[in-house]
Amino acid sequence: MLSIGLVLWAGGACGGSRTGASPDSGGSGRAGAPGDGGLTKGDSGSTETGATIDGGATDVGGAGGAGGATPDGGLGSDGGSSDAGAPEDGGQGIAACQSNVSTRIPPAPLRRLSNLAYVNTVQDVLGSSMAATVFPSGGSVGDDVTSLTALTDGYHRVAHDVALAASQGTLSLDAFGKCEAGTLGESTCAEKFVAAFIPRMFRRPLDADDASAFAAVFAKGRELGGDYASGIRAVVEVAMQSPEFLYQVEFGTAIDPQRPALGRPGPYEMATRLSYLLWASAPDDLLTAAAAQDQLKTNQQIEEQARRLLADPRAHGVPRDFYSRLFRMGDVVANGAGAAINAMAAEETTRFVDDVVWVEGGDLATLLGASFSFVNEGLAKTYGISGVTGASFQRANLPSGQRRGILTQLSLLAAPSPTDLRNTDPSARGALIVEQLLCGDVAQTPSGDQHVPAGSRATGETARQWLQRATAPATCLSCHQGIDPLGLAFEHYASNGAWRDTDGDLAIDARGTLAGLDTAGSFDGAIELIDRLVKSRDVRRCHVGKWMESAYGRPIVAADACSRGQLEDGFERTGGNIRELMVGLTQTEAFLYRPAP
Repeated sequence: MLSIGLVLWAGGACGGSRTGASPDSGGSGRAGAPGDGGLTKGDSGSTETGATIDGGATDVGGAGGAGGATPDGGLGSDGGSSDAGAPEDGGQGIAACQSNVSTRIPPAPLRRLSNLAYVNTVQDVLGSSMAATVFPSGGSVGDDVTSLTALTDGYHRVAHDVALAASQGTLSLDAFGKCEAGTLGESTCAEKFVAAFIPRMFRRPLDADDASAFAAVFAKGRELGGDYASGIRAVVEVAMQSPEFLYQVEFGTAIDPQRPALGRPGPYEMATRLSYLLWASAPDDLLTAAAAQDQLKTNQQIEEQARRLLADPRAHGVPRDFYSRLFRMGDVVANGAGAAINAMAAEETTRFVDDVVWVEGGDLATLLGASFSFVNEGLAKTYGISGVTGASFQRANLPSGQRRGILTQLSLLAAPSPTDLRNTDPSARGALIVEQLLCGDVAQTPSGDQHVPAGSRATGETARQWLQRATAPATCLSCHQGIDPLGLAFEHYASNGAWRDTDGDLAIDARGTLAGLDTAGSFDGAIELIDRLVKSRDVRRCHVGKWMESAYGRPIVAADACSRGQLEDGFERTGGNIRELMVGLTQTEAFLYRPAP
């Protein structure tokens, strides 16, 4: 097991000083842990789940060189592989790619639970509700010591609060078995609790080292707190700070002596991959039972479980989180918009994404080009929709010729814009489309202090006129000429999302040209631009890449070419269906394989 760094709050229920005790069981060679809560940073290449979605863009068009795929591979297919020890479905699907998978071993970095996954896991395992903002973000390999320390302190604080609630009875632990300590003895009850609780937290069976280490944790906690509840609190608090909880720890298994570098996740590791990809939470009892029975070996077995997980409402949070990060909707808050605007914007987009993915056809074209949305009275007034009253949200048709799909929603329009209603930021709006829908790379732009501030616009100058003046130098124009026309297409929308026909006293000119895409051509306004994006296979290919980065928690690499080609073909065959793409993500080399231990 992982060595456990025990960090407890000494004193009574309110806590006092930290007292460190570090029982080290020796263990079975699993990754080590430091003394303070078990967070490590080192050379493991750990990443926060989905952390790459906002960066690491590939080439415009998103093709990414995904060669080698054959047309019959795809989403949810029973593709299989001809490799010894690989899925046992007969080598159908992308056989040309799969025939030599050992030359394309996908990377498997150590992945830290995202905030969403952490919150969901605590909720599902312990029944404790918390907001996703209870601790700071950060903690990837490149983060500095200050942010990592804040993250570690955040994990410790949450673990303490949850454990305290459990020990005080405000959080029930009966799901892990009732036990009368006064009758059966405290050590017996503690042993039973550890045997039920730790496998859920660590997402694997309890081993002898676990049992020994947590017996020591219980004993130390009881010593410090003076009662049985304090010992249980210590077990909960330490488990929540263990690397085996905070990270998706994998070691994998070798599958073929002739190809010693090629491996696959073990059965419990595969269950964890499935549940965190589709639920952003720990495996449930059915998935754990399938792992225990070694029923997660074939593509068909994995697909059946994937479809079962997607049929559960717990899957709804994954697309919500994906599109919130993809379109950077958290920037609405950072931009300083009012609380009421934040709430309306978030509610509209959440309801819209849920409806598109789970009720409507589930396709990308509807997400980008739907003629409806969900509004309350305040949002309806902003959008110019009549007949909607009250605070409740309802489905409504959007004004024809003014709005379509997610790109014209307040959550996207407000995020990259200043609070001054006149001074929109077309460059930021355009960059969002280039990066997140076209997979273009704008990462090499100068720092913010080298840009001309939007407030430098002259009186009577439109955004287009100002940009033409401010970006005239060649060093600026080389980037802005591919970004600004896309953002200027949205100039009819003020930073509060309202439609407008003029910028100051002058009529808005929203004309532009989309270049470097299979649906390249001219457009006049956001609706015509959206039409071109909806019809573009390049956009769909980029979208597949974004889902891959998020689902696998890392940038796409050359070894993913066959996986990407399989997913792109399937996405086309299913009409850009997002649900089927999520199933397909469980059927690729990138998901099914890893380096051997």
